[in-house]
Amino acid sequence: MVMHAFLNFRVWALVALMCGGAFCQEPAIMKTVRRLYNGQTPLEARFDLHILWKVREKEESKTGKIVLAPGDKFRVELGASTWVCNGRTYWEASRDGNAVQVVIKGPSEIDRSTLPLQVVQTYLKNHGYTLKETLGPLTIVACTADSASKTPDAERVELSVDSKTGIIKTLLVVDKNGNESAYRFKKTEFPANIPASAFDYAIPKGASILDMRNQ
Repeated sequence: MVMHAFLNFRVWALVALMCGGAFCQEPAIMKTVRRLYNGQTPLEARFDLHILWKVREKEESKTGKIVLAPGDKFRVELGASTWVCNGRTYWEASRDGNAVQVVIKGPSEIDRSTLPLQVVQTYLKNHGYTLKETLGPLTIVACTADSASKTPDAERVELSVDSKTGIIKTLLVVDKNGNESAYRFKKTEFPANIPASAFDYAIPKGASILDMRNQ
């Protein structure tokens, strides 16, 4: 659930080509958003994540970084966890004190629906948005009730977008159980100058490794 809007949606993600049909009443800025988050432009952003677990009445906050590039390349760092993919190999690493556990998967073992860009695309492609309010330089939009049903895990999705650039500033996802995942993005770069090394993971010495490739 921590990666609710990035890697395991039941949730981040960002692309449809043009709005149409039920989306035709959307604010014009959403066309810019979809065009910007098209998966063909390298993206880098830092973010703060605040999660409210409604049933457990518990809250937690973490900071992270996400880097995306064409070809299913990504690197997501959130707290003690890191997810990396160079398009051929996927690493999922978690740290507990000095202990590090790394899971390695190949393309055939990866559920593509959980890839960051696919998650982003799910929200922008499957959801129609209506104008909620305008606050200074920001346009606040929320998904319509009918389009929210296209993503089974999301009860409500809300975005705040820079009215001039189309850059997403915040993302709020409320799941069917009432749990809230609120992302605040900062230092977003389009296009980002990302070194190839960002999409490889150097396994720390002494790490516990579970290699699931071709098993």
